[in-house]
Amino acid sequence: MLRRYSSTTRNESTGRLDGAEDLILGIRRLVRHSGYERDKIVSALLKQFLPSAGGAAWAGEAALRRDIAAARLDGRTIAYLIASAGGELQLAHERSVG
Repeated sequence: MLRRYSSTTRNESTGRLDGAEDLILGIRRLVRHSGYERDKIVSALLKQFLPSAGGAAWAGEAALRRDIAAARLDGRTIAYLIASAGGELQLAHERSVG
């Protein structure tokens, strides 16, 4: 039986998140996962938005939100990053369960 791992839940006050907020949620889940290892992330673009020293060194969502806004990412790039973060989360889970 295949189960999906979710390390955090989505707390929405507006009812819908835009692409950048979905990306922040995906990165937050990935960074907080016990199987997260930055050196095993495949996407160089995704690595730009991840902490360099591991999950404990993450500056938080506000800093990530500023970095994403400063990067001025288009919709396709955000969609790619969301998909990459989701794939990396699944790989982190597989690493953590052995």
